[in-house]
Amino acid sequence: MKKKLYYTVEKEIEDDQFLTGCKNVTVYEIINNEPKTFFILNLLNEENTKKEIQDYLDDNGYGDDEFEFILL
Repeated sequence: MKKKLYYTVEKEIEDDQFLTGCKNVTVYEIINNEPKTFFILNLLNEENTKKEIQDYLDDNGYGDDEFEFILL
């Protein structure tokens, strides 16, 4: 069974007007029916969010687990 991870994407804005070309991705897991931050990625806007989340998991000992990613 796939484990569910939830994520949000916030694009960085400079001077309340201009995109910086970067985004912050916060990944959450649900523990005791409450969202808990699992990790945060700082990415370029053109980077594939789901691929980068999977790459992070693979690089940090979660490569054998299957995940479903859900955008909030």
